[in-house]
Amino acid sequence: MDRYEAEKLLDKKSEGTFLLRDSAQEDHLFSVSFRRFDRSLHARIEQWNHRFSFDSHDPGVFSSPTVCGLIEHYKDPSHCMFFEPMLTKPLHRNVPFSLQHLCRAVICSRVTYDSINHLDLPKCSKNYLKEYHYQQQVRVKRLDEHS
Repeated sequence: MDRYEAEKLLDKKSEGTFLLRDSAQEDHLFSVSFRRFDRSLHARIEQWNHRFSFDSHDPGVFSSPTVCGLIEHYKDPSHCMFFEPMLTKPLHRNVPFSLQHLCRAVICSRVTYDSINHLDLPKCSKNYLKEYHYQQQVRVKRLDEHS
């Protein structure tokens, strides 16, 4: 889903309504689209040193080891500065995930990308499983780097 589809879904929703979506940017896994200040806004979720935040370069900005933890933090309006997302109410899906999609999610949560090749499955099933894995490199600050 791109930002325009997200804006259509969020149109006329209340302040704090949000949805999590795949990011259109290759160097980001996810984006969050949300209602704030009577309009739809978007923020990329950045990943740095195995932590997720909305601004990985500012050590003062909240970060979490999980995307769920990041979203949970921004549910509380007292944690949200005027320029940060306020994520108080998830937009519920109108269409459930297919059984095929749910099975893929469970399998991929339990095996690594490389181990998919060793599963006793037809090639088309292995390819379908591989589509689900994110192959973004973890960005890590090295100790020998100087800021």
